[in-house]
Amino acid sequence: MIVHLCSKEDFTENSMLEIIHEGHSYLVAKVEEKFYVVDNMCSHEDSELILGCLKDKTIKCSLHGSHFDLETGKALNEPADEPIKAYKTVMKDNNICIEL
Repeated sequence: MIVHLCSKEDFTENSMLEIIHEGHSYLVAKVEEKFYVVDNMCSHEDSELILGCLKDKTIKCSLHGSHFDLETGKALNEPADEPIKAYKTVMKDNNICIEL
């Protein structure tokens, strides 16, 4: 199932948005002309990743400083040791979509 989240026009380079679709919070990020979609909640504590910052292809949780890879969702340092969900991103026209 393909789910439309937002338009690529909503982004500048190295920016991110929180998109809520059917009650689920996604973090959509644009880094180096590529779009990534991950779950917006840190796997260590219930903290929204949108409050953190982007660096290269990682997102840093503002609560305890864990970094996550935007491509794979892998936790790159402690205290997080569990990954976050990363979604396959599909472009349809000017729209950013994910496969569920």
